[in-house]
Amino acid sequence: MGWRNGLTLRVGTVAVAVLVIGLALPGPGELGAQPSYSLYFDLRIPLVLPGLSVTDTEPQTPVIGGVIPPPGTANENVQTFYAGTFTGGTLGGVSVRGGNFRYGPGASKSAGGGTFSLTTDAGTINGQILMTTDGTRTTLLFFGMYLGARIEFSLTTQGMLIGGLGYAATGLAPTGFASHNDYVSAVQKAVASGPQAQQIVAAAETNARLVRDYQQQTH
Repeated sequence: MGWRNGLTLRVGTVAVAVLVIGLALPGPGELGAQPSYSLYFDLRIPLVLPGLSVTDTEPQTPVIGGVIPPPGTANENVQTFYAGTFTGGTLGGVSVRGGNFRYGPGASKSAGGGTFSLTTDAGTINGQILMTTDGTRTTLLFFGMYLGARIEFSLTTQGMLIGGLGYAATGLAPTGFASHNDYVSAVQKAVASGPQAQQIVAAAETNARLVRDYQQQTH
């Protein structure tokens, strides 16, 4: 699905679930209660594009003759969403190949969510997003599974639009890995049969230094 010219209108009765429920994924914040190993991230994100989607606000009810109201009736509601991409950077020292994400408000304008996908040279995260906003500042919490372990990271922006020309989001992503060795072993296992396995594992080895350097710069 592409978003062009900055605005896309999706018609039809498409239900958008913005307060997503992760059946197989951990809830956000669960990692904070456990000892965890963090991955440094440096994500390149172009400016997100807004779009519109039509959602059902209540069950369709037949009118005279048992006919379901057509699209455009009062039973539908137009909601704004925001779609973006990951175009490069690193996660845990390993290069990011790309990815995409989409988020928007839910029943409340101050909270919502969405989904995302992010692929590195070592593997892919298919996860969910929780969004909170006060109208001035918006926080997006991304969470999912990476190389068999839980991972979460957050991005904050002014307003609702994140990204831009030359924009790079940096920080630390708590994970379910118990140690640096566990993380590197997971990368090694994931890329064992690949032609660039040695280079990718060597890149993952740099994560401990990247985390340390980031902590020194921000404290």
